[in-house]
Amino acid sequence: MNPLAVGSNVTLNLVPQSPINIGTWSYETTVIVICYPGGSSVSTHYQGRVSFNHSSSELSINSLQLHDSGLYTFQGMEPVLKAVLALSVQGKELTSACLANATDLVELNDTAIFTCSVSSGTSLSYRWLNGSSEVTASDRVRLSGGNSTLTIVSVTRYDEGPFRCEVINGISNGTSQPIGLNVSYGPSNLNMMVVPEMTIGHTAYKTGSDIILSCSAQSKPTESYKWRFNGTFLNEQSPQLSLQNIRENQTGSYYTCVAFNNITGRNSTVSKMLTVVVTKSFFTLSQPILNERFSLTCDTVGMVNSIHWMKNGWPLYANNRTVFSMNNNTLTFSSVQHSDNGDYQCSASNPLSNITSQEYRLIVNYGPERPIITGPALGETGHRVTFNCWASSQPPSQFSWFFNGSQLVTGSVYETGLLTLASHLEYTCVAFNNITGRNSTVSKILTVVGESWSNLSISTGGNQAIEGDCFTMTCNIVGDPSSIHWWKNRTLVHLDNRTRVSFDNRTLTFNPVQHSDYGEYQCMALNSVSNRTSNRYTLLVNYGPKQPVIAGAPIAETDQRVTFNCSDSSQPPSQFSWFFNGSQVATGSVYKTGPLTLASHGEYTCVAFNNITGRNSTVSKMLTVVGKSDYRFPEIVLMHKTLISLKCCAHICLYPC
Repeated sequence: MNPLAVGSNVTLNLVPQSPINIGTWSYETTVIVICYPGGSSVSTHYQGRVSFNHSSSELSINSLQLHDSGLYTFQGMEPVLKAVLALSVQGKELTSACLANATDLVELNDTAIFTCSVSSGTSLSYRWLNGSSEVTASDRVRLSGGNSTLTIVSVTRYDEGPFRCEVINGISNGTSQPIGLNVSYGPSNLNMMVVPEMTIGHTAYKTGSDIILSCSAQSKPTESYKWRFNGTFLNEQSPQLSLQNIRENQTGSYYTCVAFNNITGRNSTVSKMLTVVVTKSFFTLSQPILNERFSLTCDTVGMVNSIHWMKNGWPLYANNRTVFSMNNNTLTFSSVQHSDNGDYQCSASNPLSNITSQEYRLIVNYGPERPIITGPALGETGHRVTFNCWASSQPPSQFSWFFNGSQLVTGSVYETGLLTLASHLEYTCVAFNNITGRNSTVSKILTVVGESWSNLSISTGGNQAIEGDCFTMTCNIVGDPSSIHWWKNRTLVHLDNRTRVSFDNRTLTFNPVQHSDYGEYQCMALNSVSNRTSNRYTLLVNYGPKQPVIAGAPIAETDQRVTFNCSDSSQPPSQFSWFFNGSQVATGSVYKTGPLTLASHGEYTCVAFNNITGRNSTVSKMLTVVGKSDYRFPEIVLMHKTLISLKCCAHICLYPC
């Protein structure tokens, strides 16, 4: 059993168990509990922490503290016996600390040394954690000093932790605060990306292209960059090098990215060679507009033997709307349609090469089609209305709003001000496409009516809800709603033979009201324009008091004090009065007697009263008071060689002897 940890519980018992009529449990010289026929008494100092089992003489102590260490003695007087136990209580906490020789380190250059220290404790064992994983020895990781020291040789970027040490003994364990390492590394895995990438079948970038070179590496802290072109440093020190409108003189050239880490002192380089060739491009003098004529021209440089056109990567052929002219240099749509949307390319070839242009995305402009207005057709004075206008168009249309012929705002959304009866009439949305030059119009009539009602609330006429009585709530409203609904806790109230509403639903009556009717109530009024909901009214059902209960000892000795507690179920909480043999002695739920005398024997009555329901309830408890025990042991005289019979008598005074 020993030692025991602070805060734990323990039970002391006799082995073998013996029935004890009279006896005491003591700690050092202090009595904890006295047992006597038919009962026991716990010392005031130990009340609430110990419990005593009379049938087995077991003593249970809860929430042990350091000052509970010492000798515990059981002294039996009937029968006579004695038992002694030494109890040891020890603290549970182990406090550990983790120290590192340094935390700012360079990968593969430095060594990290962690030391774990403990303020107190013996028979200690140590365990190291990296995050949630246990650290074990390896070729780079060493444990020494009984595992109290952790050494990591040639740290890497994966050794940043956090590291903690865990200390364990027979009772408890403790874990240090975490320590993290800041390991600088790199640059490594340097890589250069070129955007756009060269596609399959193309060996060069076309003149006039825009190219971005991006350099990235793994490095801590973040690496710095420099760029070289054919060995000469450029005036660019960011991870990206932007090349605009590249020309033929940039072909066959090496671009080099140099990454440098000023903490590790290391650098890394990577190079790319670009090939630039003369190319072809599209040009067009107009925008493609639905049902109108539109042409694309393939602009070429140098000798060209043939030109071919592609749409979305597939060969394109002439038809009754699509015509090729000028040796296929020009593609013309006699009446461009939505189906002509797509990505177009021209491919020019001669005996030495074959080059394909960049994609030209053809998007057919159209519209606007007839707009659509969404929004309510009916509004109340004092409220706002929002209209949304939408039209099918490429590019998206621009919108203007008009009211009775006067422009209000621009944009697809229009929110009115606070409506008045003068806000009634026609609202018009005009959609305009600045590419096609076309517009389209739609109108909507808004009907404005006066506000239907106001001041929606729930009242009870100042009455309190008392369980078993009739109780009514009224929905107060100015106006004439088409319907009224009652809600309890956001759910429609269920009507039955006890819960009813008036013919116009303005009142809700409970006959009788019950404790289960407690909750938050609201009334909702509706008509064709809008609806209103009242604030929440909390129905609190008053009841009780129910039958009280008295807790306290039924028997006590003279000179002792007895505490009675009276409790019941009631809303609002009851007020309590105490009576002894018919005379009031105190108020409040708790009554504590003075030192008891034999005259304190009798009936103690608790009366609970609810000042809202006007009801009361009573309960009584009989207290038996006995005198202190008086033990008289006869003198025993032993005569030589005489056979005698001994008899021990004790006289207990329950009343004055």
